[in-house]
Amino acid sequence: MKGKLKLKSKVFLYFLFLFLFNNSCINAQATILGITPTAPKFKKHIEFSPAFSYAVINNRKEVRSKFKPGINIGLQYATRSWFSWSAEYTYFFKHNSSPGFVNIIAWNAELNGICAFRMATSKLNFRFVFGLCYLNWAGTFVGPSVNDNNTWFAGKKIEQEWLGANLGFGFEYPFGKNVKYFIDCRSRFATEEFDIISISDTSFIGGVKWYLPTDKSAVSSSSNSRKKKNHKGRFGIYKWPNKR
Repeated sequence: MKGKLKLKSKVFLYFLFLFLFNNSCINAQATILGITPTAPKFKKHIEFSPAFSYAVINNRKEVRSKFKPGINIGLQYATRSWFSWSAEYTYFFKHNSSPGFVNIIAWNAELNGICAFRMATSKLNFRFVFGLCYLNWAGTFVGPSVNDNNTWFAGKKIEQEWLGANLGFGFEYPFGKNVKYFIDCRSRFATEEFDIISISDTSFIGGVKWYLPTDKSAVSSSSNSRKKKNHKGRFGIYKWPNKR
């Protein structure tokens, strides 16, 4: 008789343990699911990206492998979480190129598509840049000529402009919710007088991307709070008391 009671008590304790263990697991799972943040939905937005440029400019006129500093300003429109259109303007500081030219002023405008893909599980993104560019370049010739052009004389102003194509790659890393650091290596391909297409210049561009959040939760919560101030009841309209 005692053996049967012990067996029943063991069976009862066993099922009680299973019940409690199962119940605790369900509660724990519900708690975890309750505090786990959901992935934010992507919303189209505009980004502003000031940057610094360091480039070899117009290597058909200037001495190659000599980098010149400049400022890059971009305005981007993100249409996907991984893609954005970018309109950019780069101004290069006045400089000289010896031998050949002095008082060189150059700038270019670009329209690019930028694809950004996350690398594994890290926050680092790989960027691929492609698009079109317009280059404007002007300098005063002082000689000697590097291409044996006999029509150039000392003091003559030489101007050049062309359309080209951009290709590049880089990386970007988020810093906070609305800011990202990025760095690119880009090459611009163009042709002079419809001859061989080659690299016109190569640049390194590094800067930050900043954008305004487009989350409307704050707006909706404020509108809801305004609605709660006035309430229409059975005996008329009355206001909710202010919280203390």
